[in-house]
Amino acid sequence: MVQAPAWRVEPEPVWISCQEVKTVEPDRELLVQFMASGKSYVAIVPKRFVNQADKSLQGFIIADCDDDLLVQLPVETFTSGSRILVRDTERDAVLLPHR
Repeated sequence: MVQAPAWRVEPEPVWISCQEVKTVEPDRELLVQFMASGKSYVAIVPKRFVNQADKSLQGFIIADCDDDLLVQLPVETFTSGSRILVRDTERDAVLLPHR
């Protein structure tokens, strides 16, 4: 049985590894594409939330769902809102340490 999320009092900053980061018009935003839980996500994000050098997107772990993590994004994706579930088995591939 799946347990209810255990919400974190203090969200933990993380960086989400992106497969693609592209400049869009106007020059203040970037298009990012990343994978989590076997799904592909795309969003247009203000540049301040993206590390272009290592192709990563800023996020915050806001809850633990069993062994998985619920991550809040700075914007909504085109298909799935502003939260993604990161499976425990893919944590090291999707989430980079906060810098």
